[in-house]
Amino acid sequence: MFDQITFQRVEGKKNKHHIIFLGLSTCGFCKRGIAFLNDNGFEYEYIYVDKIDPKTKKAIVEEFRDKFDTRLHYPTIIIDDEHYEMGFVRPAWEKRLGV
Repeated sequence: MFDQITFQRVEGKKNKHHIIFLGLSTCGFCKRGIAFLNDNGFEYEYIYVDKIDPKTKKAIVEEFRDKFDTRLHYPTIIIDDEHYEMGFVRPAWEKRLGV
């Protein structure tokens, strides 16, 4: 998913899942989501969609909608290109990622 996008990569000891984080650089919930991933040692890739050009942002939004048949909200994590969690709801992220 998102083959045309260059993500920032964060190394972590927990690398059982391929995690993509989509967020906004100014979003408090996004910052909490990143902190959760870091604090729990997850390896992940991320991009702040407010920091990229509009054409690339549009491509991300459309690809997400086509894949999951829903509108993208922030933050969102995509796990193994098959599952997603929107919004930082700690219990949901913990359950989905097995924390």
